Amino acid sequence: LTASSGPGISLMQEGISYSAGAEVPCLIVNVMRAGPGLGNIAPEQSDYNQSVKGGGHGSYKLIVLAPNSAQEMCDLTIKGLELADKYRTPVVLLSDAFIGQMMEPVDFPEPISKEELPKKPWATQGTAEHSKNLINSIYLEPSEMEDHIKRLGEKFKTIEKNEIMHEEFQTQDADILLVGYGITSRILKDVTEKARNEGIKVGLFRPITLWPFPGKALTDLSKKVKNILVVEMSDGQLFEDIKLQANCMKEIYSYTRMGGIVPTSTEVLEQVKKIMGRK
Repeated sequence: LTASSGPGISLMQEGISYSAGAEVPCLIVNVMRAGPGLGNIAPEQSDYNQSVKGGGHGSYKLIVLAPNSAQEMCDLTIKGLELADKYRTPVVLLSDAFIGQMMEPVDFPEPISKEELPKKPWATQGTAEHSKNLINSIYLEPSEMEDHIKRLGEKFKTIEKNEIMHEEFQTQDADILLVGYGITSRILKDVTEKARNEGIKVGLFRPITLWPFPGKALTDLSKKVKNILVVEMSDGQLFEDIKLQANCMKEIYSYTRMGGIVPTSTEVLEQVKKIMGRK
C-alpha cells in the first residue's frame, strides 16, 4: 500500500503501469487535491481521468474505488487489498482532501490471522520453493507481448463482470437523477432529501467503483427519469463518462466546482430547481 495526492501519483505512473504489466498486487491511495501542477491542498476530484483511464502507458485497467466517508476509507482499503490480491492487479482508492481530513467514528473489523492469508505461489519470497518465480512485464517477442496483453484483457473482463458496486437513494420514482461520487455524493444525498421536502422527486446514483463503472444500472435508471444532473469537483471528467453510459435521449446537465471549492447543497438545489422549471 502507498498513498499520496495528485502530484505524487503522477510521479508513480511508470511504477503503476509496471505493476499492472507484471501483475503485482498493490493498493494506491490518492487523496485528491487541486491541480494541475502544484495547484493547492484543497479538495478536488480532478484525478478522475488519471485513475479511471489508466494514467500510465500501455493497455491496462485499474480497479478504482471511491469512498465517501471515514468508514468507507477503512472498508474499501480492506476491499481494495483483497481485490488486488485476488486479481493480481493495482487498485486505486480515490478519495479527496475533504474526506482525507474528516473525523468520524469508524468500526474496525477483527483482523484475520496470518494462517488465513491467501497463498501466493507466484510470489518471490526468497525461498527455494519460489526461486523460479519471476515478476516481469517485458516480453521482447511481439507475439508473446500480444498474448500477455490479451490475457490481461480477459482478467479485466472478469473484473467488469464481478466487481461492480454502486448505491441508489430515492430512485424508485425520481424525475431527476443526481450523479456524484466521494464527498459530493453526501452533499447530493442532502439535496435529495431537501428537494423531496419541497415536492421535487429527486434520486441519487452513486458509483462506488469508478472502474468498473456500474453502467448497466445507470442506463436502466436513465430510461425512467426525465433529467440527469452530474455534480463533481472537476472540469466535467465524470460528466463525459455519464454521457456515454446513460445511453438515452434525456437531458444530461453538469454542475462543477473547482480549485478546492466544495459545492453546497443550497447551490445544487438551485440547479435542480432551474432544471425542473421551479426557478
